[in-house]
Amino acid sequence: MTDRRLHSFAGLAGCAETRRKIVCDGSEKIRERLQTVCDNIVCRGFPGFTIKDRESYKDFFRTFRRSFSGMEWKIHALVADERYVAARWEIQATHSGDFAGMKADGRRITFNGMVLYRMENGLIAETWLHINEMMLLSQIGALPAMAA
Repeated sequence: MTDRRLHSFAGLAGCAETRRKIVCDGSEKIRERLQTVCDNIVCRGFPGFTIKDRESYKDFFRTFRRSFSGMEWKIHALVADERYVAARWEIQATHSGDFAGMKADGRRITFNGMVLYRMENGLIAETWLHINEMMLLSQIGALPAMAA
């Protein structure tokens, strides 16, 4: 992951750094390393998917990886405390598989978003994801061009 900078903040317990590492290490492998996720994970904000457990969480990322290959993650901000980890991120990827009804065209795209994780016993128990869907969908042609 490029530009990942983990800072120690005064007053944060050592477990906050551990939680940050879990999130960063997992994002590099798009969470298919399921050791970082609770069996009964609760997720919100996964466009086009209903995530109800670890397996459906895994399916989301499998589908996403088929649609967008060569992903490069950049974490712009990362904050953690004893229970939560929040990240503002950017992804560059190649549109290599069908997504949102659009055929793959091989274009390189960039989109960003934010995520908040609630940690429980060292695992991700709950996720709130916000992908900049307008940015993503406009680059793959799923949205009509806007008038100038």
